[in-house]
Amino acid sequence: MDRLIVKNFGPLKDIDIKLNKINLFIGENGSGKSVLGKLVTILKDPMSNINTFKNYNIDYLNNDTYIKYTANDKSYFKEFDGFSHSTNSVTLGSDSSSQYIPAERNLISLFNKYVTTFITADIPLPKFLLNFSSQYVRAREEIRELDLLNVKYKFQSDQERIFYSDKEYLLLEQSSSGIQSALPLYLTVKYFAKKHKSIIIEEPEQNLFPKAQTETIQYIIEQVSSTNNLFLMTHSPYVLSALNTLMMAYKAGNLGEEANKEVSKLFKEEQWINPSDFSAYYLENGIARDIKGRTGLISENEIDDISDEMACDFEDLLELYSEYSDDK
Repeated sequence: MDRLIVKNFGPLKDIDIKLNKINLFIGENGSGKSVLGKLVTILKDPMSNINTFKNYNIDYLNNDTYIKYTANDKSYFKEFDGFSHSTNSVTLGSDSSSQYIPAERNLISLFNKYVTTFITADIPLPKFLLNFSSQYVRAREEIRELDLLNVKYKFQSDQERIFYSDKEYLLLEQSSSGIQSALPLYLTVKYFAKKHKSIIIEEPEQNLFPKAQTETIQYIIEQVSSTNNLFLMTHSPYVLSALNTLMMAYKAGNLGEEANKEVSKLFKEEQWINPSDFSAYYLENGIARDIKGRTGLISENEIDDISDEMACDFEDLLELYSEYSDDK
């Protein structure tokens, strides 16, 4: 597996992690998930340099910063040393490329419509968002129809249409917030999987109902080929549960021919995740903690801990309600 070391880079204080084919990072707001996702995007790109950090709005380099990414086969490494202000990288026949899918994708329907106005008005736009917008336009030209979350997307007559029935549709900017967030994700994941080795996705669950979150994770995994690397930054315990389910599908589906047939009725084999290809980390206080259990799946305690806080609050209120209602 590849290895990433990060010291004193914004919210990331002491990170030393192994990067796998599929990687999950979960944590509270401000824990550094987005910074880590953008950093991986930069480090996975052989053409990046010390100036690229500004393009992603993560220019946190200082004298105490140290960053090193090393490929498992030693064919590629990139190193940033803040103290000496040096950048070192070696690429030996690497064809690695990366593409970042930002949380701001939910604005893409309006952003693309008014991007010329923004530029003319000299509004400073993040370069990573401009790049994603450009890639999105290319994706919709190549993939002009797509089924997602019980609707159909069609790019017709220079309009992005969301069909809720065979004839009824809304324009993308008039559709629900969930669809406005999901469509750019679904479209670009399918497009990028054929063109980029690494795909980095921020908040795949954004604006989606839990069932839709699960369907979205299944779709993403299905698009990833044997040559792709995937990175997911999330807040959602439902995403963790969905990934655990797909790893369990792999484990159960490999117990023999009959088991394989039965599991395939529930989940497409393209959605199964080999636990050996999966890494998961919880970001907190500037460090990354491995949350995989001995079974290779995400520890159930980790998923429960994320949900338990709300359950504990409810139980406390229920006890108070019972106590004071009995007094009356």
